[in-house]
Amino acid sequence: MRIIATAGHVDHGKSSLVQALTGTDPDRWEEEKRRGLTIDLGFAFTQIAEQQIGFIDVPGHIRFLRNMLAGIGGIDACMFVVAANEGWKPQTEEHLRILDALGITRGVIVLTKTDLVDQEALALTLESVHHHVRSTFLETAPVVQVSVHNSATFDTLRNTLGDLIASLPPVINTHRPRIWVDRSFAAKGSGTVITGTLTGSPLSIGDELMVQPTNIVVKVRGIQSNGISLDKLDAGNRCALNISGVDHLSINRGDVLVVDGQWLGTNKFDASLKVLESIEHAVSKRGSYMMYVGSREIKVALHTIGSTSIQSGETGFIRVVLPDMIPLAPGDRFILRESGRDETIGGGEVLDIQPILRSSKAKPNKEILRLVAERGWVQMGQLRLLAGRNVDISEVEQALDGWVTTTSNLAEVSKEVVALITTSKELGVDVATLTTHQRLVLPTLPNVTVRDGRARSTDANDVALHPMVKQFADAGCTPPDSASVDKAISRQLVQRGILVHCDELYFHSSAIDTAVSAARQLLAANPQGFTVAQFREHLGVSRKYALPLINHLDTTGFTRRRDDVRIAGAKL
Repeated sequence: MRIIATAGHVDHGKSSLVQALTGTDPDRWEEEKRRGLTIDLGFAFTQIAEQQIGFIDVPGHIRFLRNMLAGIGGIDACMFVVAANEGWKPQTEEHLRILDALGITRGVIVLTKTDLVDQEALALTLESVHHHVRSTFLETAPVVQVSVHNSATFDTLRNTLGDLIASLPPVINTHRPRIWVDRSFAAKGSGTVITGTLTGSPLSIGDELMVQPTNIVVKVRGIQSNGISLDKLDAGNRCALNISGVDHLSINRGDVLVVDGQWLGTNKFDASLKVLESIEHAVSKRGSYMMYVGSREIKVALHTIGSTSIQSGETGFIRVVLPDMIPLAPGDRFILRESGRDETIGGGEVLDIQPILRSSKAKPNKEILRLVAERGWVQMGQLRLLAGRNVDISEVEQALDGWVTTTSNLAEVSKEVVALITTSKELGVDVATLTTHQRLVLPTLPNVTVRDGRARSTDANDVALHPMVKQFADAGCTPPDSASVDKAISRQLVQRGILVHCDELYFHSSAIDTAVSAARQLLAANPQGFTVAQFREHLGVSRKYALPLINHLDTTGFTRRRDDVRIAGAKL
């Protein structure tokens, strides 16, 4: 289904036009209540050129904003209506500017009530319309003249709408469903029902969704679109969802249904703002502002970025602060109104849903490189949430094991690690002491090896060749006192199995071999076991060295203590 919004001055025939095209009065509120799982809340449907089309009817100023924005996430084009007998009106101009601010790029201009004017007046109205849409997205839009008394004119309109729909790009599947709720009610025998426009991804019965900002988890029990019950609904369609897990009084217009974990909630974002030319004052942080995004009407505070104010007709940047966390994404459009003056200020586009720089230094845009550069390092999954879309690896400068960074930042961290390794010489750097990002760059560094948990230059002498190794090997079973041992070197040597830590002393591995040989010889002569004194005398060492060695043999299973003697352990 493709969604077309109507726009134009009140009483210019929008509702009658929709009814003539669809056979449905979009204002039939009582029938919607009677039918229950239906979605006639300002909507009507028809089929043109085998394509289902939904119309959003927007009859009036405030209702324009609220009804228009109720389905803005799924609007594909507009049907811009001007009555031939009344011509261009101030509200017509405002609707055009708001459509432009919302990012609508396709449309058809419909001149209604042409039977009420003569040819001269009709020509003047046409000329006025062309003048007003000049330099807007409707400048090249087709103009169709209709009259309720001439059915052929509606055939022309249907054909024109068919051509418009055929020219639209396909609906994008972002694999992240989102529904802005525009209505919630209790249907008899069904429970809670919400209506809205599904965008981003298909939805199926049984799917679990989260309501934001309340974070209530609900399950889809039933789906209807255009009065037809479905098991699965594609993105881009109006729908009514029967959901369980929430009372209809606990979910309201402006709430959002999303899949938990697929969206980042935000209460502060940076955006562009295009101020309408009709505004007779500059826009600054002073004022009481209402923002319309999705189907939500919300009071916000704003700060201008890069300047103290934005003049009428200009585009600037703002930071918007919200009272609640809502799931937004770069590219979302919004309308801004000033409550005090009761006027529409303009509209804009969300650029950064989690700005980290102060507003005085921020330079918001939707570029992936900016997101990464400002954060230094960011995980790819988080980057996709920040961007609001899938990020291809070709869009980033450097990607390391699920992390993304810039080339300059990678070079800086690499330089830090190389300096640490160079300073450590043959000792090397304990990898556990490095930061996450420093560990990430290790595999990218040339002439660096990691062994036994330490990173060192491939040109550095092997720690096994350290003079301390020979010192311990020569000492045999009477090693140097531990106070004289370089702890960093000794830890590495223990990890390599070159030294063995026995109680408070370090022994060369060859000394352990000597101790095992001594135990084997003593047990051959004394099958019932040998004492520590016998072990000490056999090795020719003092008790200071004999006890740590025999304790080590006990621990490693070569010997086993029985009363005051050692007997053979499992390994002997």
